[in-house]
Amino acid sequence: MIVEFFCNAIFFILGFLINLFPRFPSFKSLEISLQPVYYVLNFVNHFINLKVVSMGLIIILLVYNIKFVWSIIMWLVRKIPGVS
Repeated sequence: MIVEFFCNAIFFILGFLINLFPRFPSFKSLEISLQPVYYVLNFVNHFINLKVVSMGLIIILLVYNIKFVWSIIMWLVRKIPGVS
């Protein structure tokens, strides 16, 4: 009985301290609102392989970002006096 009292007191204090942290919001409404998008993507996937399309988009974005970073690097190099 004494051990149970101390355990209950410790659990109460720990529960109180944990409840001081904010709770994370629920994302169930986001899952429900994206169901039509999943339906359309699955329908389109029957005609066009979306894995191939997504890989193509990733490659295009990668090349664009490499060109952008390269232009920033070249701009910085040109700002150095004596370097053309």
